[in-house]
Amino acid sequence: MQQLHDLINELVVNKSEEEWFEFKDNWFDANGIGEYISSLSNVAAFMGKEVAYLIWGVNNETHEYTNTTFDFHRDIKNEPLEHFLARQITPDINFQFNEIFMGDNRVVVLMIPAAKQVPTAFNGIRYIRIGSSKVNLNKYPERESKLFDILRNGLPTMESEEAYSQDLTFRKLFLYYEDKGIVLNKKNFKKNLGLLNKNGKYNLLAQVLSDDSQIPIRVSMFRGVDKTSSLYSVREFGNSCILLSLDKILEYGDVLNILQADEKNRVVERKEIPLFNQDVYREAIINAFVHNLFLLIENYRTYFCNFI
Repeated sequence: MQQLHDLINELVVNKSEEEWFEFKDNWFDANGIGEYISSLSNVAAFMGKEVAYLIWGVNNETHEYTNTTFDFHRDIKNEPLEHFLARQITPDINFQFNEIFMGDNRVVVLMIPAAKQVPTAFNGIRYIRIGSSKVNLNKYPERESKLFDILRNGLPTMESEEAYSQDLTFRKLFLYYEDKGIVLNKKNFKKNLGLLNKNGKYNLLAQVLSDDSQIPIRVSMFRGVDKTSSLYSVREFGNSCILLSLDKILEYGDVLNILQADEKNRVVERKEIPLFNQDVYREAIINAFVHNLFLLIENYRTYFCNFI
C-alpha cells in the first residue's frame, strides 16, 4: 500500500496525463473500462512500462483528489464487474482493482499489466492509446506492426538497433581510452563494449562511439538570458566519437568561464567571480548526453543539441 501511495503521488504531480495512465472522478461505463484495459495494456508494452493505471478519485485537469464514489464491486446484469471484464479480456492479464485513501480522499486504482506475447483485446477488439484517446488498433496498421515487433523482440535499444553505417572505424575511441589509462584489445573490443547486435552487425552504440557518429552537436551562445536573444556564437563538436565530443565541450566550458574581478566592498584583495558555476555547467552537459534518447528521434543523424 505504501508503494501504491507513493506511485499515486508521483503521477498526480505530472503536468498532464500520459498515455500509460488515466485519471477519472466517478466515471463508470463497464464496456469503456474494458476498452481502457485493452488500450492501456497495449500502450504500456509499446512504451516499455510494466504496468499501466486507470485511477478514480483524481480530477483529470487539476489532478486534485476528489474522494471518488466509484464502486468496483457492483454487478453488471447480475455478474460482478471484475468477472464481466475478465471474461472479455483476452488473453488473461490479471488486472487488479485497489482501494486506497490519500488523506481523507478515497482513490481506486486499476492496475493493468502490459501486454506480453500478443496485444490485449476487449470483446475481440484490440485498442491502444494515442495521446488521451483510446482507438481501435486495427485502424493504425503501422502502430499495430510496431507493437507486434516489440512483443516478439522487445523494445529497440542502442544494442539491438542496427547502425546507420556498417563502415565504422574507432581510432578516436582507442585514443580516448588510452588517455584515460585504459588499453582496448583490438581483437575483442567490439564484443566487450557491446558494439554488435545479435546478427553480428554494428549497432547504434557502435555508431555513436565511432570516428564518424553522424550526430551533429553544437554549443550555442546567446547575448541574453535565453534563446530569444540574439545569437552570439556557435561551435560544432559533433560527427565524432561522442565521448570525445563530451570531453571537448566540457573543456570548452573551462575556456568560456572567464574570471571577473569583483571590486565591491574591497578591503585588501579583490574577489574573482567566474562567469558561471562550473559544476552546474558540467552536470547539465553530462545529463544532456547521458539522458538523450536517440531511439525516440525519427532520424537521429539530423539531431543536434543547443546546450547554452
